[in-house]
Amino acid sequence: MPISGRDAAVLCMLVCCVPLQYWLTRSTPSNPDQRAAEVYRILEQARAFLGTWFTTASWRDWLHKIYLKHMANDYSQWYLLDDDKSQGECPAVEVWNYRSPQGTFGMSPKPRLQHPKEVKWRVGQVVKHHEFGYKGVIVGWDIKAKAPQEWIMRQHKDNLHWQDQPNYTLLVDTDGRKIPQIAYVPQENITPLINEEVKHPDLHQYFDGFDGAQYIPCPWLRAVYPSD
Repeated sequence: MPISGRDAAVLCMLVCCVPLQYWLTRSTPSNPDQRAAEVYRILEQARAFLGTWFTTASWRDWLHKIYLKHMANDYSQWYLLDDDKSQGECPAVEVWNYRSPQGTFGMSPKPRLQHPKEVKWRVGQVVKHHEFGYKGVIVGWDIKAKAPQEWIMRQHKDNLHWQDQPNYTLLVDTDGRKIPQIAYVPQENITPLINEEVKHPDLHQYFDGFDGAQYIPCPWLRAVYPSD
C-alpha cells in the first residue's frame, strides 16, 4: 500500500522525536524548570534561524547582495530595487556616464558596498563650504579624488593633499544663483548642516524627499551607496 505525503511527514517526525528526546535528556539540566527554559531557548534559536534563512524576503536580500557584488556592471535592475512608488528616475547610467564617462567626479555608478571610516559624510547630508559659504547636498563621493590630472593640478595646485582624501559631489543650492551647479570638493572644506534644505532642479532625480535632517536617496542611489 503506497504511503501518502502526509503519512510520510508524520513518520519522519516520529522517527526524529526519539533521538531528539534522547539528546534533550542527556544535554539539558535535570531540573524541570531549567530544562523547560533550555527547550524554550532552543526553540527560539530555531525560529530565528528559520526566519533568517527560510523566508522569501531573506533569500531575496541575500541574492540581491550577491547580484550587486558580482554583477555590478549590469545596471538594468537598478530601477526595480524595492520601491515601485518612487518618483525619482534613474540617471545612474544615462546621466552619470554622460556627465562623466570615466566615472570621475564621484559620478561612477559602481556600487560602494562599504562606507569606509575615512569618509565622514554620507549621501543625502547637507553641507556647507568653509571658504565660499555655499551649501549643497551630497549625491556621491570617492574615497580619493577621481578626476583628470589637469583638473586636479588646476583646482588643487596649492593644496595637492586634497586629492588623497575623500572628495564629495554636491548639488549646489541655487538660491541666489542663476545657473544650477554641481561641485566636487575635498572633505576638509565642508561641514554638515542640520535641518537645512537646498534648492536644485535635479534634486528629484537623486532623492525621494527630505526627512527634516537629510535627504532620502532614491532606490537607485541607495543601490550605489547601500551603506550610507
